[in-house]
Amino acid sequence: MENRTPDWVKVAELSEVPDGQPKTIKMGEGRSIALFNVDGKIYATDNQCPHMGYPLTRGTIRDGILTCDWHRRSFDLEGGGCFHVECDDLKVFPVDIRGDEIWIEPGDMIYRRAEEHKQLLREGLLSEDRWTMSKAIALLLKGGVPEEEVMGSILEHVARHIPSAHGSEGGEDVSRLINGLRVGSRYEGEDRLIAVTTAACSAAGEARQRLEVVPLPEPVSWEKIERWVRIFSYEGQSSRIERCLFTAYQKGDADKLRPLLIECAMEPNFIDNPQIPLYVSYLSEVVDEFGWDRTADLFFYLGADLVGHHPADPERYRRDAINLLKEMMPTIEAAALERTNKFDEDAFVEALTSVNLQRSFEEVQAVIVDGVKLDRVITSLVLLAADRMASTPVNVDAGWWNLTMELNLAASLRSAQQVGGSLVAAKGLFHVAWQIFADRWINISSRPLSEPLSEEKLDVANEAEGIKHIIGTIESLNVQDVGPQVLGYLNAGYSGERLIEAIGHSVLWDDTGSEVLPTLRTVFDEWKHAEGHPAQPQLLVGLARYVTDIRSNTDNKSAATTAMNFAEGRTTIEVFEE
Repeated sequence: MENRTPDWVKVAELSEVPDGQPKTIKMGEGRSIALFNVDGKIYATDNQCPHMGYPLTRGTIRDGILTCDWHRRSFDLEGGGCFHVECDDLKVFPVDIRGDEIWIEPGDMIYRRAEEHKQLLREGLLSEDRWTMSKAIALLLKGGVPEEEVMGSILEHVARHIPSAHGSEGGEDVSRLINGLRVGSRYEGEDRLIAVTTAACSAAGEARQRLEVVPLPEPVSWEKIERWVRIFSYEGQSSRIERCLFTAYQKGDADKLRPLLIECAMEPNFIDNPQIPLYVSYLSEVVDEFGWDRTADLFFYLGADLVGHHPADPERYRRDAINLLKEMMPTIEAAALERTNKFDEDAFVEALTSVNLQRSFEEVQAVIVDGVKLDRVITSLVLLAADRMASTPVNVDAGWWNLTMELNLAASLRSAQQVGGSLVAAKGLFHVAWQIFADRWINISSRPLSEPLSEEKLDVANEAEGIKHIIGTIESLNVQDVGPQVLGYLNAGYSGERLIEAIGHSVLWDDTGSEVLPTLRTVFDEWKHAEGHPAQPQLLVGLARYVTDIRSNTDNKSAATTAMNFAEGRTTIEVFEE
């Protein structure tokens, strides 16, 4: 580039671009421009194909149509329009021939294509194409569009996709959506993009039109709606609940809806359905994150579907649990909650792992009546679940779904308490206790959480070497050794937060990343809550064993890496040549 005048830049001599011979021009950081001479007329475009970044100077031109040589995406050479869906239009530049010199007007580089790229994201969501989603998200974020706005576009699709096409499986979609956002906020660059794209993938799929919900005719009071929702929840009438929720929202009672649903989810009839309170908690977080304007339709449908779930006929132990909890309910509701931190944690843990349902529930009831602060009890439940993950045998079915459900359900009680109040969270303690009882088949030996762990230290030169060693063990699928190594790393005084971040990085780049997102988020959040507790290391030990045992060793980094390079303006060939 030899000369510059206001808005115009000299890019080449006319003799450098003979007829039929394109030329690549480097401009600025990562930007590559293509010059074409077609029948004596010079054209200038981005050299990066908007589809997957292949250099267009390697393409062909016929009848004014430029065709990429990789995936055959075609563009109007003069206007840049693309003839294919899921592909951006091509950026073209005005050209001025000044004697023997080629000048172009590259523009001010200000990002003005947010709406186009949001549409590209919508197309990727509909087609479930990970590359298209990654590319659109990377372009939006690189262009300065706030992550909350990008996620809002994804959420708009979720709000249509789940009610019209995905149904009751939407709880898992919402779990990945909110946990992908929470985990992604802790990372930068490609790691962040992978987390956000994983969240987007949870929302991908068909989104059909559905019948409009209309409010119930007056007179309808909140008291009536609240009573009806509780009745319909008990009876498993989800379709009736949706209209009740919509009516309450229209009447200005939106602030009462989240507490009501969380209360319903903690009722005894859902004792053997841990997903219900967990997913309702995540749905509440989505509303908190994005506001009612974007989440109302999703909340009405999915919330109704969750608390209106009709459980199967109870088998013996579940029937016993429901009856026990119903008998204890008056005592629990009359208890003076949150009065003391005095708590025999080891006795509590022994009762919960005794494989004696009545003893387990009576211990939970005693803790509530004694007024032990719920935050303290929730931490104990989280650490008990983590300890069980750290101790489960892995030469047979390790029961990871069940154990991570224990962990995530226990952690979700903090959100339940915040939204629904202490009594609701107190009821939730029984749901976690039941889950531990229901998972008795895993046959994990019980131990006091106050019992010291091994004091052996990992023999490495420094923290960075320790992290590298542990990640190598995870990637080699050595589940037997990874637990002791993590404990040895922590015993050496190295940072737990940095190891969680490193494990998260490894997980995000693996195909099992979407499965691990909720548990990874829980360990991130709970690490601080457990500070100073003898069992705190078990959070990391359990996480490491879990991600090692389920790891596929097939990474998903290609789409994110390519998308990041694409957003920076580099062609695929330039990336491959590095």
